[in-house]
Amino acid sequence: MTDQQAVEPATPTPRQKRWGARSIASLLLFVLATILVIPALVGHWGHRTVADAERYIDTVGPLIYQSEVQDALSEAVTKQVVARVDNENQVGQLLGNLFPDAPFTDQLAGPISAGINNLIGELVKRFVSSDQFAQFWITFNRAVQKGVMLVLEGKDGGPVFLRGDEVVLDTSAALTAIQNYLVDNGVTAAANVTIPETDREVVLFTSPALEQVRFIYSLTSPILEWLPAIVALIFGIAIMLARRRARTTVATGIVLLASGLVTKLALDATQTTFENKLIGTPWGPAADVFWTTLLSYLVDGVMAIITLGVVLIIAGWFGGRTTIAANLRGMITKGLAEIGGRLSDGRSGVIPPSMLGAARVLIFILATAILLFSSLLDVATVLWVTALAAGLVTLAQLLAGPAAGSTISIPEGVETNA
Repeated sequence: MTDQQAVEPATPTPRQKRWGARSIASLLLFVLATILVIPALVGHWGHRTVADAERYIDTVGPLIYQSEVQDALSEAVTKQVVARVDNENQVGQLLGNLFPDAPFTDQLAGPISAGINNLIGELVKRFVSSDQFAQFWITFNRAVQKGVMLVLEGKDGGPVFLRGDEVVLDTSAALTAIQNYLVDNGVTAAANVTIPETDREVVLFTSPALEQVRFIYSLTSPILEWLPAIVALIFGIAIMLARRRARTTVATGIVLLASGLVTKLALDATQTTFENKLIGTPWGPAADVFWTTLLSYLVDGVMAIITLGVVLIIAGWFGGRTTIAANLRGMITKGLAEIGGRLSDGRSGVIPPSMLGAARVLIFILATAILLFSSLLDVATVLWVTALAAGLVTLAQLLAGPAAGSTISIPEGVETNA
């Protein structure tokens, strides 16, 4: 080999990833938050809708004004009263006594008894749709709420009880109130009617893991109200500690999106099971209304989490190191800087460029707080809060003036190294 020979350049050694204390802490916090997302969703719904007695009443109280629920209650009592009274046989005997050997008695017995049965049904429906029964419905559901809490605490009592792995709602009190109304209005045979178990009991859900649910509830019940805020805080700290913050933001969005989809699929499967159990009973037609009303807050929250996941994925990508994201970010930043310069006549902006990062962090904290403490978390709330945050970030960029034109145009400037 001569001196003139070209010396091959050494192959550069790829930079090794550094896993410092911050990176490890970020990863551990991210995993912890990921595990807690679904429990936070379901637990917060349970605390807000079931554990809070007044909110529970506010949720299920209006059910009594739904025609499907009124029809289910009416049918459960009416068909048993009609079967017990046997009007057609009694009318036939009465007509036979009045018109012995008359050929038309058998022909009249059916229509007359059908009319009496319809009158009984109308009487029941009138009571079920009355304000008097609506007040009873509230009282009954207060007992139901207490019964659910007793079941979660491992105790028995109230109209909610355990039967093996099933959590069962006994509607006997409501049906008995209807029977008493019939007796008070002259249908005395209703007092002797025993409504079968299949018509008075509703299997709310089946849970082979009920003991585990009780154990988890006993540990988390003091913090269920604040668990979503705790999870958001853990995710936020994990992102701040991460070496690649934009990538961690994308990962957070993926976790929220996946958790929301898994929860939605589980809810759909559980609803199908719930409705199938009630097929063939008076409660079958009311199953969908009952389920939708009771879980409306949870479903809205799940859809909001899915939407928020998509928003975070887009935001993380926009702040990342890909060429497309960097160029797009640079163009937007340059355009805003030019507009800010025209508005300020070339002078320094109201917000120093060095403070833009802190301003964005404060805006994101504000947006998170609005989402967490909103009375109703749904897709619309996520979208308008996202629009608000984007508008405030844009305003901050404008107020920073022309000197802020390069503050986020360099991809590496977005993500810090530990």
